[in-house]
Amino acid sequence: MTNAPKDTNKNSVSNKSNLPLKNRDINEQLLIKDRAIASSIQGIGIGDLEGNIIYINDAALRMWGAENPSEVLGRSPLEFAKSQEEAIKGMLEFFETGSWEGEIEGKRKDGSPLFLHISANMVFNDEGEPICTMDSFIDITERKKMEEDLRIKDSAIASSIQGIGIADLEGNITYVNKSAMRMWGTDDPSELIGQSALTYAKSQIEGIKVLTAVLENGSWEGEIEGKRKDGAIFVTLLSANLVYNDHGKPFCIMVSLIDITDRKKMEEELRIKDFAIASSVHGIGIGDLEGKITYVNDAALKMWGATSSDEVIGRSSLELAESHNEALKIMQAVLENGSWEGEVSGKKKDGSSATLFLSANIVYNDNGEPICTMDSFIDITDRKKMEEDLERVNEELEIRVAERTRELLMANERMMKEIEERKQIEVSLRRTEEELRQQTLNLQETNTALKILLKQREQDKEDLEDKVLSNVKELILPYIEKLENTRLDKSQETYLEILNSNINEIVSPYLKKISAQFQNFTPMQLQVADLVKAGKTTKEISEVLNLSDRAIEFHRNNIRNKLGLKNKKINLRTYLLSLYQ
Repeated sequence: MTNAPKDTNKNSVSNKSNLPLKNRDINEQLLIKDRAIASSIQGIGIGDLEGNIIYINDAALRMWGAENPSEVLGRSPLEFAKSQEEAIKGMLEFFETGSWEGEIEGKRKDGSPLFLHISANMVFNDEGEPICTMDSFIDITERKKMEEDLRIKDSAIASSIQGIGIADLEGNITYVNKSAMRMWGTDDPSELIGQSALTYAKSQIEGIKVLTAVLENGSWEGEIEGKRKDGAIFVTLLSANLVYNDHGKPFCIMVSLIDITDRKKMEEELRIKDFAIASSVHGIGIGDLEGKITYVNDAALKMWGATSSDEVIGRSSLELAESHNEALKIMQAVLENGSWEGEVSGKKKDGSSATLFLSANIVYNDNGEPICTMDSFIDITDRKKMEEDLERVNEELEIRVAERTRELLMANERMMKEIEERKQIEVSLRRTEEELRQQTLNLQETNTALKILLKQREQDKEDLEDKVLSNVKELILPYIEKLENTRLDKSQETYLEILNSNINEIVSPYLKKISAQFQNFTPMQLQVADLVKAGKTTKEISEVLNLSDRAIEFHRNNIRNKLGLKNKKINLRTYLLSLYQ
């Protein structure tokens, strides 16, 4: 099957009208279906029972990036799949169940990725036998890309360190990320979603002003005080703006929150800064320019395995490094460059090792003079272990993938070999069928020849019977009749009667072949009919039979009456000759 051709026959309507109504309706339905498939916006392909493509419509060609069906026809759909394993699995499931539906990743002609939603089914004839496969597929590449973009954006919003919230145009909260939830003091979004954002403002009047400004101007930015779940007041740097749909109409409000409560308090008192550092989940340490530790927060103490800062303060940071030389290089880099960042191996109080991600920098006073060093570190021991485990798992997975690939290649080779063997068997079967067909033709020809010979034999037999019967009638019976009219003695009459009886016995099988039209003829009428058929004139017949011409004419008229030729312009001799053919 190829792409549906356009109907360029101007006489197509008149031609269809010559067809029977039922056939015309079927042809029209087939034409409609063929054009519907060819012009479908969905990609449609048809394959044979070996999986090779035998038809593909224009939409499918465009999806693959081709212009000519010949680039696709005859090829296996497995060639267009990104994953042979996934494609073979789907094909095996299809041939087992007769249908398959799902998403699969392929590749276009130019090698670019192509995501398709495929619905495949087996096509059966009126006897319920499978004749081909039919696939319908929709290009969902853009949708998949859009979904991926949305997932990335959603993940970015959800994992943003800034508080992100979305509300409808009346100010009711419809979404908050984790940072926003933490700002309010919860990890359950249901405590916020559906509530009015004005509820969480310290001043309802101020909150209404902000909402009004956003609705009137499209955006608002500034500092505002809010109330946490526990009633505590916090200060945020808030950026709010209207979100518009594709038609330019606003349909929601998006709010970005940065909690600047600590910064605001830090500006008022240094205690907040100390508290922020102390409560950091990162280990933080401060040291003098000679490397002696002057401050550590609780996270740093916990990482080292201590319970009191007295166990650390006053000691050199070099003592906490697993490698003394490595620590000296880091300190030198910080003093020379002002900062250093990277992974370093540390040593805990109990002597065990820990891998830390360290950010170290020099702290300057308002005059730009270095006054101390500050280190921020994260214990990434577990993460490193996970990375090592993951690397090991990846190596094992690569080995398994390689093994599986080899198995699939072997299976594919076996499949191709089986296909080749089947093709050879099919060729052998076709050759055998051709031989049988030739033998059948030879037998038919022989049978025809025998029938012709039998028919000729039957015709020869009939001709012989007609000749014997004609000879008896013309050459024997007339003279027997003449003898009957002469004076005979008793013995001669007896002999003549026996002769007449035996002749009748001999010709009786032949008389059965004569048409029923002769059965009611008298012997004299039969004799006259035979002489007419032999081409004798009335005068010649009267001389042979020793009768008058008038008597012969009388017999001729009776013969025509019995043959149904009365008042018809048909030659008697010609008609009699036709009866013997």
